[in-house]
Amino acid sequence: MTRMEAQVHIENYLKSHNIRYAKNVDNGIPHITILYVNCDRCPDNILESCIWFYKDVMEARVYYDQTAANWCRISSHIPELMRLLNYINARVWPRTTDGMGNGLYMPSCLYTSRIYLTEDDRYDITLTSMIPYDFFELAPLESEDFITAYCPSLLDELSPAIFGVLFGRLDTEQTIEYIKKNILHEVD
Repeated sequence: MTRMEAQVHIENYLKSHNIRYAKNVDNGIPHITILYVNCDRCPDNILESCIWFYKDVMEARVYYDQTAANWCRISSHIPELMRLLNYINARVWPRTTDGMGNGLYMPSCLYTSRIYLTEDDRYDITLTSMIPYDFFELAPLESEDFITAYCPSLLDELSPAIFGVLFGRLDTEQTIEYIKKNILHEVD
């Protein structure tokens, strides 16, 4: 699958699911921007997403809005946040699902997304996945659901832990316990 074919495929998916998006070009690289509303646990109840279409791979990022970035910029708890993000990267393996009780496809771990605080002085907490077009061609629906449903849902679910530690209301151990219970569903 080519870059253009992947972009058209994703645009058709977004249209068919009534997901609003905008197309743009960033330093010569086409990309799509998506705004997710009704993310109840996120700052301002929204998340943002961009998908960049490079030559052989697409980069899908989901991130909190500018309010969250401003909170990161002024927080004195960045070391604790970094420890939490490190824990998430080590233990949380995103598994895409069809949202229909496995009626379309079985849950699977397609991509190894990474969550991090950006290094560009923008202070964005970002979940990023790199998706090669040849793999996207084999699992387009699963990949599109992963990008537009699972990743935003995961960041929304992680919000209490992330912002609890960022504001110093929870220590890292408490947030790790939250993730074990609510995200990983581990039982003591």
